[in-house]
Amino acid sequence: MNSAQTLTFDPIGPDELEMIGKAFEDELQRRALSRKSEEAEALAAKLINAYQAGIRDDLGLSIVAGLS
Repeated sequence: MNSAQTLTFDPIGPDELEMIGKAFEDELQRRALSRKSEEAEALAAKLINAYQAGIRDDLGLSIVAGLS
């Protein structure tokens, strides 16, 4: 298998998950959204994708959360 085919797996640890969760909860509260809404699901996916794309700080995740 060449390097282009090698997959890497970078799991989200507890501290990172807490940071993503805080951005998620803050934005839910700001928008007065239910955790069980479609909008909340989309926001959670967006935050996880942003983290996996390299946005690894509170401010960056908060900005991404507010862009929805």
